[in-house]
Amino acid sequence: MTTTTAIATLIGREYLRVSIDTSGYERSNDDQHDENAYVTADNGITLVGQPYRDVGSASRFALKERDDFVRLMADLEANTFGAQVLVMWENSRGSRQPREWLDLIDACQARGVKIFITTHARLYDLDKWRDRHALQEESLKAAAASEETSERVTRTLASNARKGKPHGLIPYGFRRTYTKVRNSKGRLVTRPEAQLPEPPEALNVIDLFVRLRAGESFQVIADDWATRGIVSRDGVPFSPQSLSQMARKISYVGKRVITKTVQDPETGKRKKIVTGEVDAAWPAVADFDGSPMDAEEFVTLFTEVQAMLKDPQRRTNPGGGAKHDFTMTVRCDQCGGPITVTAHLSADGEQVYACRDKGCVRLSEKDELDNYLTRHVHGWLARPDVYERIGSAEDPAELRSVRAQLTAKRTALEETRTAEPESLAEERRLARREERLETEVKELEEREQSLTRPNPLEELFPAGPAGTVAQRWEATDVPARRAIVALLFSPEVMGQVRIKRVADSDSEAVRDRVKWVTAA
Repeated sequence: MTTTTAIATLIGREYLRVSIDTSGYERSNDDQHDENAYVTADNGITLVGQPYRDVGSASRFALKERDDFVRLMADLEANTFGAQVLVMWENSRGSRQPREWLDLIDACQARGVKIFITTHARLYDLDKWRDRHALQEESLKAAAASEETSERVTRTLASNARKGKPHGLIPYGFRRTYTKVRNSKGRLVTRPEAQLPEPPEALNVIDLFVRLRAGESFQVIADDWATRGIVSRDGVPFSPQSLSQMARKISYVGKRVITKTVQDPETGKRKKIVTGEVDAAWPAVADFDGSPMDAEEFVTLFTEVQAMLKDPQRRTNPGGGAKHDFTMTVRCDQCGGPITVTAHLSADGEQVYACRDKGCVRLSEKDELDNYLTRHVHGWLARPDVYERIGSAEDPAELRSVRAQLTAKRTALEETRTAEPESLAEERRLARREERLETEVKELEEREQSLTRPNPLEELFPAGPAGTVAQRWEATDVPARRAIVALLFSPEVMGQVRIKRVADSDSEAVRDRVKWVTAA
């Protein structure tokens, strides 16, 4: 050990890092700084400058870049470190990766920088082989501890995932109860015990799905929730993006995703991917006293909304507040791009229809085109066969059969993924079986979506034949009308509506500039 006299005039600079850990043995960056300052003062080292600070794992399993560690290495390489000693609370704060730790040792040695480890109360002189060897040996111990911890945590998380236990942040709409247990090291820790619906929040979740099925946009719902004072647990109003993420959480129907960490072949970084889902140990978000629907009804609602969100024909409106029935559905006959309403191309500020992408087409008679297309929609909806088409949209028997097959295939897929092969041949066989089952599950999911996809026309005909279509049309909100128009104005139904240039039309009249493209 180097004596206090030998290091009495040294200047030190800290690297502080703390992992996110609930073990009770971690020290925050501020705690590390306080202890560093106390011990270095006793050993004749004066701390200067702003410490390098990171929060996150230093192991090879880390998913997050440590920005200040990168800056530390850059400063050492550029000889701008500005101190004679690198001070760390313990050596694993620097890195648990042997190669990275060796690079740090080499960079310090090349610049004549010593390393002081507070928990050792020792200054390491890297020009002395014994000191270098001691730090290298410590790095191997830290790496081994990291590997052991990672394997133990991975096994535990995988087991919990297969059992459907709650993990991570509590989804909005739920609450958790906790219990005290002793872990493998005998320490008393807090673990989740149960996850249950939180009625006030759960009602908002149900409201979200009901309104999405009715055709409302995320922006409209977000604006309404903000007006009503519905905010997140952080007190922040919900954005359309946060509502979109919420609408896709399978935890709301008592399911849990299974993930695994893989290495990205392009970036070399580790990332998490979803490999499947299992029944969770918690109920659906609608399973509570006072819920407006039972759990089974909510699962059906959730499935219908997922079909809507995954539908490639679904149109979104990031700007919010859809005001026009036909924008984005009517197309430009020249380039095929969507037609939208704008006032920028009109000298008097009147709204006109124009090609959004290239400006190929412009039609000033907006109201006339709206009336023309609306009359065609009303005429088609008034046909006596329309209601029959709606009533026969779903085959319950086939849907039940598909869902039963899907459950069986998902179970087989999960069993295949968790199986432990006893030989290389068996591993290859399981891999081929997993690939086949994944394909079959995907095909069944697509079939389920096609059988459960909500028909937007049900907004007009909830309980019987059409009646007075015009009155029902006016009573339907714009998002629902847009969904109906998108369904009708397809080549397989009424035909895709395209707007021609005047030069390509028989006259400037609206009816002559409209082109109906039907399926061959």
